[in-house]
Amino acid sequence: MSLFLYLLMLIGPGPRISPLEHLIFPDKEGFRIITKDSIYFTLDGKRFESRKHYFQAPIYRLELIPSEDETKYFVASGGGVVYRYANDTLERVDQSYRWRSRFGAVKYARNDTLYLVGGYGEFTFFNDLLRFDMKNREWLEIPISEPRPFRKSNFLAQYDSLTDHLYIGLGSDTRYVDKKSSYRPFYDVGRFKLKEEVYEPLGSMDFLIPFETDQSVRYWERFHHYKTPIIYSNKYLFSFNFGSGQAHLHSEANYTALEVYSRILSYNVSTNTFLLGADLANDPRYLVLNEADFLGRRYLTYEMKSDEINLLSFLVLGLLIGVILVAFVTAKKVLLVDAVLQQKKRIKAQLSNEDYLIFNRILESYPEFIDYPELQNTYERDLSYESRIKKLRTTIATIDDVIQKTLRFRSSVLDVEKGKEDKRVKVVRLKEQSIKISILRYLWPF
Repeated sequence: MSLFLYLLMLIGPGPRISPLEHLIFPDKEGFRIITKDSIYFTLDGKRFESRKHYFQAPIYRLELIPSEDETKYFVASGGGVVYRYANDTLERVDQSYRWRSRFGAVKYARNDTLYLVGGYGEFTFFNDLLRFDMKNREWLEIPISEPRPFRKSNFLAQYDSLTDHLYIGLGSDTRYVDKKSSYRPFYDVGRFKLKEEVYEPLGSMDFLIPFETDQSVRYWERFHHYKTPIIYSNKYLFSFNFGSGQAHLHSEANYTALEVYSRILSYNVSTNTFLLGADLANDPRYLVLNEADFLGRRYLTYEMKSDEINLLSFLVLGLLIGVILVAFVTAKKVLLVDAVLQQKKRIKAQLSNEDYLIFNRILESYPEFIDYPELQNTYERDLSYESRIKKLRTTIATIDDVIQKTLRFRSSVLDVEKGKEDKRVKVVRLKEQSIKISILRYLWPF
């Protein structure tokens, strides 16, 4: 009889959880919850085994660090203090203190090395990369040259063990606008190359803006302990693969469950199950769902806007600005006739042999006018007077157009007037004027 009562004590309802005093993590085929005085274990979210613990460690504002192995590390939410859960006990492994300066920092564990990026505290947002290892039991800043990520908190993180790259994305900060604190989201994605100790911006996921500004969404939360990082609400659930530059909107996710259970508490990679929770401090309810039943089997893919495209745009813009500056700096005034002489070969290539003969005679007579009858004598004698006049008019117009096109000029370059001695006869010459010309005109392709 006493054994039966003892078993009843071990199996009971889910625990009430203080928002600041609990630890939740996957363990074996289920989930373990540690409160300030007890340890709970569940497989299905309905039945819980429980027992008292006598840890000396205060279960206060500790956050599980995402990791690919089974070792469970917890860091104080403001940074500094580090605990490890092993052999059914919680032990402190640092020689630091509670900083209270890295709230919302992104964290990741790689074997026995812990990383921490950014965060907020002491009225400042940070963008530095810190490392903790077990040898010296201290946090050290990794020197990262520019560029660095924006100063912000609430990143998402993803580690690629093949390349040893730590990807970070999204995040937010607050700034003062009109003497009021204003929330500002970020959508950039980048990566730390941990071996090279450099940061590289990759792109932007600003396609999230219309989803995050949807007025029908009641909440947005983040979850770092799935295979890829997740942000979710009662209407939308995105998982991110920063390495491939993609986000997946799980259109068949169990949004009915997310309406009731607004917290994703843990994920067990051994069983592919999620632990969800609701109203944990007052009337706690828990739900364990299989990954496929929770995320669904279909999703929509959104591509990251690559910084390479932005870089190309900047390069094109820079090139255009450079061309304008070169044109402005190298522009100088030259006589029209000198500009024509410099471009004589290009002009000749665009004229027929007859038109070039007329052009050459006009050029040789400069600065004097040459009359139409003298130019008409260039044509074959068997043409009638009227035909030669008509042909000359066409040639004069062609020469004018070709010179304008070659010099990038927008008005006529020829003076056509009545002769001074005989008003019935027309005369023509190149205009006596200066034009502003840049070296770029001479580099223009044929």
